[in-house]
Amino acid sequence: MKLFEQYKGLKREIYIFFVGKLVTAMGSFVWPMLTFFLTTKLGITDYLTSFIIASMSLLALPAAILGGKLADKYDRKKIIVIFDLISVSLFIVSAILPFGYHTAALLFTSGLFQTIEGPAYDALIADFSTTDDREKAYSLDYLGYNLGFIVGASVSGVLFENYTKLAFLLNGVAILISTILIIIFVNMKNAVIQEKTNEVANSIYEEPVDEKISIFKVLRERGVLIFATLLMIFTWMPENISGILLPLKLKTAEGEAGAKLYGYLSSFNGLIVILFTPLFTYLLSKVKEIPKIAIGSFLSALGLVFYMLTNNAILLFVGMFFITVGEVTNVLGSNPYHSKRIPLSHRGRIGGVLSLVHGIFSALIQYLIGVLLLVSSNNYSLIFLVFVIVGVLVSILCIFAHKKDKDTFPLLYVKEIVDKN
Repeated sequence: MKLFEQYKGLKREIYIFFVGKLVTAMGSFVWPMLTFFLTTKLGITDYLTSFIIASMSLLALPAAILGGKLADKYDRKKIIVIFDLISVSLFIVSAILPFGYHTAALLFTSGLFQTIEGPAYDALIADFSTTDDREKAYSLDYLGYNLGFIVGASVSGVLFENYTKLAFLLNGVAILISTILIIIFVNMKNAVIQEKTNEVANSIYEEPVDEKISIFKVLRERGVLIFATLLMIFTWMPENISGILLPLKLKTAEGEAGAKLYGYLSSFNGLIVILFTPLFTYLLSKVKEIPKIAIGSFLSALGLVFYMLTNNAILLFVGMFFITVGEVTNVLGSNPYHSKRIPLSHRGRIGGVLSLVHGIFSALIQYLIGVLLLVSSNNYSLIFLVFVIVGVLVSILCIFAHKKDKDTFPLLYVKEIVDKN
């Protein structure tokens, strides 16, 4: 019971974001199957598919920067509502029109608007939570997404073959429901940043500074953020690998039937997240962010070993287990990390930069996967090995980042120092 009691006492809006993410993820029938859609419905080769997805990621990068600027300048709630409604419209159009390359363009454009609203959404979670509650707020948001995703991913595998248009329509409806919830129940006057207790509720590192100060100066003055971020981006590798390389491997081994197995693996990912997010939030509550990232990176690398060595369905589920547990630990460390160390006046823009970095890295990994597939003649085991080695190195480098973080943000470690003394 303590696992769920830890989520008590948060702002009402945090629970609305949880429900909204849950509903949206339940309707996420398109994105888990994007690789299969491009390769089987449109007949695009594996090599070209990886490059198309990478190029889509690169083209979306300006959207992340734009979203960050909008989030700091305008009402964050309105930003989410406006761009959600545009996304809904694009999904409906995709469901009405016959399949073609224009379908991929519509889906990409929808994802583009979701990217623009991303920094505003992340900033709102920070706005409605105190420093001490930040991990719980992000944990609950992450849990909501995966509660919905466990349903969405399974159903997407079933809908993909014969009811793809229905999947597009349901995706749009789910986003619409989430948007209505935000319109009705999210009140910006309830944000922590609007309360008189802000100086006690949040740490000194979150105090606003002159908005004219560039985000690069803010980051430069808190240099460890750059080092830590560089390490964090490598913890996103399993996301790219599971989203591109794993379905390609399954398609080679199983053909279109691989879509169902991938759907079940994705749902299993959601199930493990549901079971372990509350547990790890509770057990790791006293572990600082960077050590969590180190643990998560190592566990994810261990999971990739199973992807590397076998096509056996049971062992693939074992690999997904370790990757997912690593993912949970990474999220619990990385999501609250920046929000505790940057001024709230720059949350949106720095969130946009993080999305930009995420997009660049994702694109580079996707291009790398495409190149490795080409030069290795689809040697999946070799490609997995490369990423296993990188994951282990990231875990080691986190030791140095943690020491630097303690020197840069000592007040976040005061309790830890007191306990030791």
